[in-house]
Amino acid sequence: MESAGLDFGTTTTLVASSRGVVSLSEGTVWMPSLVACDDSGELIAGVPEEEGGQAVRSVKRCITSGDRQVRLWTGDGPRDVPADQVMVAILREALHRTSQRSDLDLTRPRAVRVGCPAMWDGKQRRRLLSVAEQAGLPVGFPELIDEPVAAGIAWLARTRPDTSSPLRVVVFDMGGGTLDVAVLDVRGISARDVSVLAAIGTTVAGDALDAAIAADIEELLGIDIDTLARPVQARERLLDEARRAKVYLTDNLEYPVALPMRIFGQAEISYSRDRLEAVFKPLMDRAEETVISALRTARLTEQQPGSPQDIRRVPLATLLAGVDAVVLSGGMARIPYVAARLRALFSGTALVEPAVPSTAGSDTDEPELGPESAVVLGLARAGEYGRINMYRPALDIFLEWDDQSRLVYQAYTPVVAPWQTFVGGVDLRYVRK
Repeated sequence: MESAGLDFGTTTTLVASSRGVVSLSEGTVWMPSLVACDDSGELIAGVPEEEGGQAVRSVKRCITSGDRQVRLWTGDGPRDVPADQVMVAILREALHRTSQRSDLDLTRPRAVRVGCPAMWDGKQRRRLLSVAEQAGLPVGFPELIDEPVAAGIAWLARTRPDTSSPLRVVVFDMGGGTLDVAVLDVRGISARDVSVLAAIGTTVAGDALDAAIAADIEELLGIDIDTLARPVQARERLLDEARRAKVYLTDNLEYPVALPMRIFGQAEISYSRDRLEAVFKPLMDRAEETVISALRTARLTEQQPGSPQDIRRVPLATLLAGVDAVVLSGGMARIPYVAARLRALFSGTALVEPAVPSTAGSDTDEPELGPESAVVLGLARAGEYGRINMYRPALDIFLEWDDQSRLVYQAYTPVVAPWQTFVGGVDLRYVRK
């Protein structure tokens, strides 16, 4: 029975099997995670990017933030709809397109694995499972895999590294809504034993960069958007141009920002890659802090880790020197500045490369693949790996006494919070078996 993977992303949604990625849209492998409303009020999922001006974007972030409603634009004006309803529409459309474009049946029990951000706790994961069930996807906790772990599996399946000695791999998965960093210990024949030493995340990701670029373009224009006749439309247009600039400047040095005269009073300005990197720098500074936090947290699972106070004193050079490979995943991995910063951080001591290299420009009629395909490819191959140890328990723990019960641990809550590896003060340790 062939297994499959489904990556419900903040920006795009993908489906794959062990044979490869399913093309969910004409000419591409991904379906935009955009939902709009037709004239009759029905939700339309997978709206093309160029038609997404009035669409709901980044609805998956509602699980991260805990929001329950999103604003949807209809023919009669804006209205608030349940965020879960919008997410169900996306997953149902992905199921429909998969059945139309492949022989995969994602509705069979245990047929598909689904990714989720490493930072999500048990409550957030249950919400995703509820959304998946409403969409017709029969998945449970065993079928949920942290997205950076899946990206690491995609890299392992592609490269088949030598694991005669244990291999330490850092996965840097930066998408639209979250940055997830996982530290993996890989060993065993054919690299089939993957232990997750740490996996943490933040919301410093693509959407945050889009907002920063849009604000920078506003500054470059030298105008106050709030003084324009259509400030809401102007801000939406700046965000659209920021997204386009981010993609265009991956391969080019200048992006011509096209602005409607009727809204901005000027037609075009130029936005440079140097300016983008200057805006990106504080976000990457925080991203590097997340990497370092994950490396310190990972040391708690070593045989003799010491206390958080001991780990806080471990020199940064020692932490970095123990890493063999840094694997890049997510759409943001296409931006050259990301790889450049991580290569500088690790100072040549570790291999830094995409989990799935871009196939752009290759002599093939197949749709382009790249680092944003890593999670879904890893989800589809996860069943080939005999053991994926979790760094935190995947079950609720209750204490019962006098006919009462109390939840003392919620599934997927980190046993050690990342801040403890910096502050110390508690002699907390555990041993990986």
